[in-house]
Amino acid sequence: MCGRFRPSPRPALDAMKLPTARLPGRGLRSRIIWTTALVTALAMAVMIGAVILVLNAVTRINVDSKLEDRLVVLSSSIAGDQDGPAHALRSPPDRIEDSTWLFDSQGQQVMRPRAGERVQAVARNLGRTTTKTSVTRRERVFLSAPVRILGGSHAGVGVLVVSESLESYEETRIEVLLVLIALGLLVTAGSTGIAAWTMSQTLAPVEAMAGLADDWSEHDLDARFDGLGSENEITHLGHTLNLLLDRVAGALRGEQRLTSELAHELRTPLSGIRGEAEVALMSDPDPLTQERLQRVVTLVDQMSTTISTLLAIARGGNQPSSRTTVSALIAATLQSTTRDIAHIQIRGNDDVPEHARVNATIDAGVRALAPLVDNAYQHALSHIDFSVTQSSRVIAITVSDDGPGLASADQAEALFAAGARGPESSGAGLGLPLARRVARTLGGDVSVTSPHAPTSFTLTLLQP
Repeated sequence: MCGRFRPSPRPALDAMKLPTARLPGRGLRSRIIWTTALVTALAMAVMIGAVILVLNAVTRINVDSKLEDRLVVLSSSIAGDQDGPAHALRSPPDRIEDSTWLFDSQGQQVMRPRAGERVQAVARNLGRTTTKTSVTRRERVFLSAPVRILGGSHAGVGVLVVSESLESYEETRIEVLLVLIALGLLVTAGSTGIAAWTMSQTLAPVEAMAGLADDWSEHDLDARFDGLGSENEITHLGHTLNLLLDRVAGALRGEQRLTSELAHELRTPLSGIRGEAEVALMSDPDPLTQERLQRVVTLVDQMSTTISTLLAIARGGNQPSSRTTVSALIAATLQSTTRDIAHIQIRGNDDVPEHARVNATIDAGVRALAPLVDNAYQHALSHIDFSVTQSSRVIAITVSDDGPGLASADQAEALFAAGARGPESSGAGLGLPLARRVARTLGGDVSVTSPHAPTSFTLTLLQP
């Protein structure tokens, strides 16, 4: 196994402890362990079944062979004894059980052992057979065959029947079965324990790497996996992740640099536009001109705020401590609109709970909500409705309008493609895609929750 993972020596990470929380994908470990247990149990069950089948076959072969030998010996004794079958079949003094029957040519029983009536009935049925016959009844094997009786009053061709009890073999088979079951359980438990230990040792470095990567994503994008230990698959994974982290960090730095440069290039002309508008405001007393110039100043301020917000989001400026109320977010969004809304009735804004808060700054929240409100203003006929729903983790702000809506629900996702806009739209088709991107940066999302009657867009944001 590879050694313990240690991050690159940096002050911010020297005191960091490995996270104790397990990965959400811990089901992989459980599946492998349970699969090992199941496969081992099935293999042991198949092995036990095969052993029992072989044991049964060997037992039957031994019993048949024993009965064949006894039948041959007794038949020879009867056929060669001039004193009659009674003398030929006389049991030795130390014989425990004599399971031999002799029937004459008329089917009359000449000799029989001390046995129960059911066993005697089976022997009598075999007393009239004309060929060698083997039957199994009530844990006992019977073998019968014709035999020549040489002497005595029953001389002629009779039938000799011998039997062997299977009870002793059955007891042995049960003992073997119990031993095999215990062995199977022991092997299954052992293999499962070994699999669990192996998976724990194998996945522990992966879990440590995942925990470190999760912590680095919040604190230090320049940290890398060092001290990977011996060369193995985990080491190769660590090296691959280091390369991936290098590329991700490079891409983030490039995006931040590009965003900063664009923000700088845009702020300079915006500052000039604002300055020219303010100079014109002081020099031109015409009310209509002043109103237009004041609108230019307002738009420039909004654009500057938008640039600053997007730049902060690109740099990860929305910290967990940044939060605002939903009512303040909606009010700021309505105040930021530049559309003529005199003919539109705003409903539901006063019903927003005062305690409802979202984990976002007011500027970032406005950037995510404003395109939804602007879209509603553009298509509403008479009113716009706001509704807020809360769950344990998120707050959903739904903006609905009574406009014509979408032609079909399939068009909903196409609205969030950059540059997508309707034929009657005067925008650039960037508002809704930007709203979704900002929302997802904040940990939420933007989606179409109703394509028509009414048309509803919902912004979800995390609660603090």
